Amino acid sequence: MRRDLFLPFSFSLSIALMGLLMFFPAGNGVWAAEKADQPLVDLGAELAKIKKTEQPADDDKKPVEKKETSASDEVKIDEKAAKNETSHAVQWSYSGETGPRFWGELMPENQICKTGRNQSPIDLRDAAALGTQGLPGLDIVYREVPLKIINNGHSVQVNYPLGSYIKLGNHRYELLQYHFHTPSEHHKEGFAYPMEMHFVHKDGDGNLAVLGVLFQEGETNPYLNGILKRLPKEVGKQEIYEDLKLNPVNFLPANTEFYKYSGSLTTPPCSEGVYWVVFKHPIEASARQIQQLNELMGDNARPVQPEFARHLLKSWMEPDNDRQLYEFY
Repeated sequence: MRRDLFLPFSFSLSIALMGLLMFFPAGNGVWAAEKADQPLVDLGAELAKIKKTEQPADDDKKPVEKKETSASDEVKIDEKAAKNETSHAVQWSYSGETGPRFWGELMPENQICKTGRNQSPIDLRDAAALGTQGLPGLDIVYREVPLKIINNGHSVQVNYPLGSYIKLGNHRYELLQYHFHTPSEHHKEGFAYPMEMHFVHKDGDGNLAVLGVLFQEGETNPYLNGILKRLPKEVGKQEIYEDLKLNPVNFLPANTEFYKYSGSLTTPPCSEGVYWVVFKHPIEASARQIQQLNELMGDNARPVQPEFARHLLKSWMEPDNDRQLYEFY
């Protein structure tokens, strides 16, 4: 993989999740790019908020008698609206009665969070993963764009315009956004890493593919510093910084060996059919950098989920196990 790649993202709020992405169509097909300038606030939350609103036909509309409202009535209305908005914003969280254990019971559309059998994240174990050379190749084409950053109430998220993408085999997925979790959501050999980044992509049919990058404590990450200096404190307001242009390819490990499995969103509504690619090798960030993000976001990792009948694949083959045996005296 070349590291002189590019990367953008932005996305349309209408997302339809398809079935499991276990194969790819031959050829490139037709890519229908749709302009979407509105920021992606939160992938899981936005999917949960999409509801059909029915408008009555003109013949069924009845005249409504106008009532005069006093100033005190208007204050009550505003307070009620603010209360409803607040309750909607905190309809799920990472702890307490709205935490991951109860996501499937908070709203009907979240039921799969409790009943699904292809949920994410999972524990990645080399011994259980099946090595195969038949996995599609991974090509990453990201470009440098001005920073668009938002605190969506659950994570720090960087939004991207169209033009940056990955290819799995010959299948193209546009980069929508990337965001952070502290600690990591995926585990390796039973242990969580201090941080994880998710790069969320979508194809022309609405299918999702997510790249996961694990972070371990080590040297200061210079590419992360630009984001940390511009962390948004206000929830829900996107900030744009023309003076800072980042290429997220700099957050990918040099060794691109990866795990692959079919999973779900890690936030409500936990929709399944998400193609997951998690890199085997972590990258580094300093303890202070990781702490800065955690101080703003809090602990925002969903616990690992059962694998059930799924198979975890890995993009590399293990060496032969025919090893010489030694005797010790």
